[in-house]
Amino acid sequence: MQNTKGSSNLTADLRILLEDQSDPKTRDWWEGYVKNSAPFLGVKMAGIRSTVHQWHRAQITGRYDLDQQLEIALHLFGGKFTEEKLAGILFLQEILIPAGGVHCSNDLDKFAGLFTSRLIYDWNVCDWFSIKVLGSLLKREGTACAKGICTWHLAENLWQARSSLVAFVPVAGEGKFYPMIENSCKRIVQREERFAKTAVGWILRDISKVDQAFVDRVIRQNIKYFSPESLKNANKYFHPQEKNAYLKLRQDAQVIG
Repeated sequence: MQNTKGSSNLTADLRILLEDQSDPKTRDWWEGYVKNSAPFLGVKMAGIRSTVHQWHRAQITGRYDLDQQLEIALHLFGGKFTEEKLAGILFLQEILIPAGGVHCSNDLDKFAGLFTSRLIYDWNVCDWFSIKVLGSLLKREGTACAKGICTWHLAENLWQARSSLVAFVPVAGEGKFYPMIENSCKRIVQREERFAKTAVGWILRDISKVDQAFVDRVIRQNIKYFSPESLKNANKYFHPQEKNAYLKLRQDAQVIG
């Protein structure tokens, strides 16, 4: 097996492959989609996926062990363009996790570093990483992994805190996670940032498909902290009369507060 001193060269090679597929119209669409919060080359997701697998087969397979491949995958997040970060996500989700090369117990601190080093700094990459990588690990490793991820709700970094809830979207139907999710919701909904509050609305919306009683309790106990947007999302699948009742509760709480 080779050492990974050439990580920069490997990731540069992948970037060249991605640049060869760049399209100005796709770039403009992507950048408009994220409201110019991050730069893009202009490669569609299908193109990113096929390029990652092609590059992996040609330059990685058989040359680097799983620990080295993880290092290379994380190095991709340092790329300037969003497609490079998405390539890192696909590398983790579709190659390393199925191969047993990623574990919460060993690697969660490394993932936290992507946020604290500001290599993940926008909602699009944050949500892709949370659902595709952390969500996959939660499905495989269960509560042991969940306990680590949910501690991120204490993070100062907005995107790391958001990730502590968005990661649970793929397992929103599993009640064993609800006490941890509830604890995170109570903390994060009190933050002023829009993308903190919308994370709460998103996870509660998905849980409400299977457990509206849980969602009702969380909303009522924290009603004064919900923004109109996050509340609307959280109660999306409730009866119209219940939605109106929540709005009234929020208005009353705002007056009292």
